[in-house]
Amino acid sequence: MSWTDSKAEWDEFVRMLSPGPGEKILDVGAGKGVVAGRVLDASKGALVHAVDPNEKRVAKMQSDFPGLRASVAGAEKLPFADSDFDKAYTTMAMHHYANIDGALSEIARVLKHGGTFVILEMEPGSLMGRIFRLFGKIGGEHMTVMREDQLLAKLKARGDYRVSNSTKLGAKYLIELTRV
Repeated sequence: MSWTDSKAEWDEFVRMLSPGPGEKILDVGAGKGVVAGRVLDASKGALVHAVDPNEKRVAKMQSDFPGLRASVAGAEKLPFADSDFDKAYTTMAMHHYANIDGALSEIARVLKHGGTFVILEMEPGSLMGRIFRLFGKIGGEHMTVMREDQLLAKLKARGDYRVSNSTKLGAKYLIELTRV
């Protein structure tokens, strides 16, 4: 199932990310690259780099989306130079990070000051969130699913991001951040 269940969700994500030509954009936890491919198309000329820790998923995204640059990497150790990206995002992946604070620090490291970081996550208390967590538990997945208010508090306490916008999308939420 794609997280972009509706045109309204996709439109709000693109509005927050606002991908444009010539920008360097990072997808952290890209899965099979579907969102990265759509961002590449929406940007009309951005360089979109997607990372995922699973080699098979990275191979699939490279095959399906030849315009993407893809690498095998976890969110906690990104293979890029400091301030390398104009924008970054993670969609329905943060709950899988082994170390969320480490990943947030690493994303801040590779994001330029003033750059945009967009997070899309599942609200764990929603019906969809409860089903999502149940299937993850059955599948033996490591998941740390935070409520929007919990993640916002964590982000505000860090000091390397400023919250620009936060919005609910039914059972999901989007947070737009600026790297300070």
